[in-house]
This record gives sequence, structure tokens and C-alpha cells, in this order.
Amino acid sequence: MWYFNDYEATEHMGLALLFEALFFLTFYVTFIAYKLQKNETFQKADILLLLINSFVFYGFGYDILNNHEQGEEFLGLFTLANAAFHFVVSVIVFRQKMSDKSLFYYVAGLVLVFVTLTIPVQLDGKWVTLMWAGEAVLLFWIGRTKELDFYEKLSYPLMLLTFISLVQDWSEVYSEYSYFADDQAIKFIPVFNVHFLESFLVIAAFGFIILFNQRHRLKKPILSERLSNLVRIIVPVMFIIILYNSIRLEISNYWDQLYYSSAIEVDSGQGYINRIGNQDLIDFESIWIINYTLLFLSMGLILIMKKLNNPIVGTINLVLNGLMVFFFLSGGLSVLSDLRDSYISGATDENFHHGFFNLVIRYISLIFVIVNLAVSYLYIRKASFEKDIRILFSAFFHIAIVWILSSELINWLEIAGSEQTYKLGLSILWGFYSLALIGFGIWKNIQHLRIMAIILFGGTLVKLFVYDVANLETIPKTILFVSLGILLLIISYLYNKYKHIITDENRH
Repeated sequence: MWYFNDYEATEHMGLALLFEALFFLTFYVTFIAYKLQKNETFQKADILLLLINSFVFYGFGYDILNNHEQGEEFLGLFTLANAAFHFVVSVIVFRQKMSDKSLFYYVAGLVLVFVTLTIPVQLDGKWVTLMWAGEAVLLFWIGRTKELDFYEKLSYPLMLLTFISLVQDWSEVYSEYSYFADDQAIKFIPVFNVHFLESFLVIAAFGFIILFNQRHRLKKPILSERLSNLVRIIVPVMFIIILYNSIRLEISNYWDQLYYSSAIEVDSGQGYINRIGNQDLIDFESIWIINYTLLFLSMGLILIMKKLNNPIVGTINLVLNGLMVFFFLSGGLSVLSDLRDSYISGATDENFHHGFFNLVIRYISLIFVIVNLAVSYLYIRKASFEKDIRILFSAFFHIAIVWILSSELINWLEIAGSEQTYKLGLSILWGFYSLALIGFGIWKNIQHLRIMAIILFGGTLVKLFVYDVANLETIPKTILFVSLGILLLIISYLYNKYKHIITDENRH
């Protein structure tokens, strides 16, 4: 059986690297020297060949070092050596004073790419993704500033490869936890880790490309009109997806680490051991992702109002805001209710601590929802939407408010230990909100608000006779009927007193 000791393995690694370096240097220098001697212009195929050669050499060299126990310590030095070599080549090319500067810009850009890669590679970064991102920026910059269409066209596939590679890196990094592992200590600090650094550098690369594209428009498009429109959409979409998920994954990973670290073994009483974690941590993960998404969409809509002023993008963002608010109402409030129930029953839980923050998080989340609704309202006022759209948003806004107030009432009734959580209190709340809507609708001459109020009050009456009166004691039943009767009289009085306003409004 053949084997090598450490010295022999190191020697063979060095020989392999030396062989590759000689091949790379020989090809690179010979090819460039030949072109310079002939004073020939570098064609598209020449640049592509040099690009592939740099990729292949760096990839093989990295693989040799990475698969060697001692070689892993020299990955950063190897990357820096690549930068140094390309710097030497760039100096040689610059001194030739060629009329065609494309080769110089290309090689000088590779120097910056390799220097940028040195730190994350030494920190065990995802070098392939960053390499493609750096190459995409370099080629796009050269192509746009020097009006070399081949360079810019070549940058677009590299952008797509960067995006795909980053998504693959995320799938490998953020799914390393096992529920059954014994040691689940926190593996890396949120944000301050090499994985987020990789995402940040890719975000910076795409951000530079988008800004540079906005500030340096081409006089003559290099792509067809249809393809140009497609690129203008896809590149910003990839940027937004990367920007959103880079932080979302950090939030999710943080709570996942806490959850799996909290896992304990509990005797099931049936002869085997169960491993369980603190479910509150999963609920916190869900609600913080919702909060972050609401904030992300709100900031996006503010940016659209202040800078972009794009009606299509604004409408898409507005629809996403509405969907996210609905998701919070239908799912987020349920998660918050689970946290509340966990806090109430926490005294009987011997395995995990359920703190007061289980209640506080509800109001933090409500702030994010209110900000999102407020930003959406400001955008609708600023944008020239049709009347039907404004009415639709107004209806959605008041439904959301009623939903939140109802949830808040139920929350405090549950804390107080009430057994009539969904009966007496909700009916009175809906009745008062109907009265407020009618009053506001009459004051501002808004017909659809009065219609909504009547629908809500009618639904309250149906709930009263179908659900509330069942198993309700005499005193609560009396309070409920009297309260809603008084509200009905007030609504009737308002309609009779201000019927001239309502009639004039209908005539117009």
C-alpha cells in the first residue's frame, strides 16, 4: 500500500503547483509577448482565452492547496501571488503604450480581483462566487467605459453564475444543523462572519453595476431592445433577492442555532428518550423574519418615492406590502398568540424559561405593521392611482385595523383568564368601530366608509344572535344588547341629522 509522509506530501504538492505555475506563466507571457511583438490588437477570443486560463490555473492551484492539510494555510498567499503576477503583466503591457488599452484594463482589473479575494479566501471564504462577482464587475466596467460590447456581454453570464453560486453557498452554509447532534453550540456570530462577508461583497458588486449602469448610459445599445429590457429587469431583481436573503438567512440562522443549542433529552416514559428544543425560539424566528420583511418592503417603497419614481415597480412593491400585512394578520398574530400562551403556561414548564418578552414582541411587531401601512398610504396619496384602487386600499386598511384591535382585545382577555373571549368584548368593539367609521364617513363625505361601517355592524348583529347569546349569562347578555342598541340609535340619529350632506354627495 502506497502512502506519503508529511514531508513527501508537501514536496509533491509543491511540485504540482510549480508545474502548473510554469505552464500558466509560459502560456500567458508567450501569448501576450507574441501579440505585442506583432503589434496586433487583442480580439474577443484572445481576452476570453486569457480569462479561461486565469480561471483554470487559479482553480487547480486552489484545489491542490485546499486538499492538503498544510496547504490550506497558504490559500491567501497563493491568491495574493496571483495578484502580484498579474500586476507585473499589467506593468509590462502599460509600458508598451498600446493604442488598444483593453488588455491593460483587463489585467489591472484582475489584480484588484485577486487582492480583494485574498482576505475572504484566507478566512475560508467562497472563492468561486467572489471570483465570478469580481470578474463580472471588471468586464462590465471595461465594456461600458471603453464601449467594448464584447466585455459587457461577457459580464452578464458571470452575473448569473455569481447569483447561482451564492444561492448554492447559502444552501450549504445555512443547513448544517442536525436536531440529533450532541454539540450544537453557536457556530458563528450573526453578520460578523465570513459567510455574510461573502454576501456583502456580492451585494457591493451588483450595486456597483446597477449604479454604474444608471450613470453611464450607452449612446448605442449593444443588445437588442427585448434583451436589454430583460437585463434591466433581471439584474436589479437578482440584487434585491441577494440583499433581502443575505440578512434574512442571518436572522433565521441565529434563531436556529439557539433552538438546536437548547435541545435537551426528556424521558418519554415509554422506554426511550425524546430530544426536544424550546419552541419559543422557532416562533421568535418566524416573527422576526416577518418584521424584517415588513421593514424591507417599507424601505423599498420609500426609496421608490424618493429616488426611482417608477410606477410599475411601486405598484409591485405596494402589492407585496399588502400581501405581507395579510400574512402577518393571518399567520403572524397566530405566532404571537402562541408566544403569549407559552408565557402564561410558563410557570408549569420545568424544561424551558418563557420570559416577559413573549408579550413585548407583539408591540414591536405592531410598530413594523403600522409603519408599513403608513408608508403605503403615503405612496398611494403621492401616486396618481385610480379611485377604485384608493377605495380598495382604504377597505384593506380598516380591515387590518379591526383585525389588529380584535386580536389585541383577545390577547388581554386571555391574559386576564376570561372565558368569553370571542363573545361580549368583540361584539362591542366592532359596534364602536362601526360608529366611528360612520361618523368619519359623514364628516369627510366618504361613501365607501359608511358602507363598510354598515356591513361591519350587520355582521356584528348576525354574530350577536347566532353565536354570542348561546350560553351567555343574563347580565353580560343585557350589557351586550343595551350597548349595541345605544350604538344603533346613535347611528340612526347621525344619518337623520346629516342626511342632507349624504343626499348632496350622492347627487354629485
